[in-house]
Amino acid sequence: MPEYSQIQTYIKCDHLNFQDVIRLFSEVINSLELDSKYFNDELEWKVSENGFMYVGGGAAPQLYDNNGFQLHLRPFVVGLTPGVIEELKESYLEISILLWTEEIELDWRTGLLRSQHQSLIWRIMTKFSEEFKQTGVFFTNEVMDGVPWEAIVSGNKEGLWAFDAAILPVHLFDLYKDFPENIFIYKDEKVMYVAKKSVWGTEPWHIQRLN
Repeated sequence: MPEYSQIQTYIKCDHLNFQDVIRLFSEVINSLELDSKYFNDELEWKVSENGFMYVGGGAAPQLYDNNGFQLHLRPFVVGLTPGVIEELKESYLEISILLWTEEIELDWRTGLLRSQHQSLIWRIMTKFSEEFKQTGVFFTNEVMDGVPWEAIVSGNKEGLWAFDAAILPVHLFDLYKDFPENIFIYKDEKVMYVAKKSVWGTEPWHIQRLN
């Protein structure tokens, strides 16, 4: 099984709005020129004994042609309930696009991304932030998977910066006001753009987006 990096966000979700959230995710997948067939089937919100909702996590990786470079991208969702994270008052759906880390990473020691894939990753993050506005969008590696959002939920400040990039909504600005400028670059407007210097080497919001 490959090591994954992930673009991820979180939406309040239960059996009442599950289908609506999945439908929106399917539209986002299509807009990114990925196949959404798996998410167009009749998926159901069903919580397991350990508190996770696994239905929607079985989509296969898809080959994506990124300007002549082949990447494996995998749409993924999983439900998280108070049974998983005790600080939660409501259930959430994690919505992600998974990427094979070895395909996008140039230097495993620093996490530096290959320049030819940076605009694609940022474009997906931007699309997520336009459609899903509740909790911010995070680009994480396998070690940091889910950590920044869990830090927001639990109040664990140590995990707030456990990401390689983020697009944060205005209601999180105060939470991220103590900025480690030696590690990250950022820009704030209607949203806050944040990127780890060692991973991007430049400001990704200035990278030319793909058409």
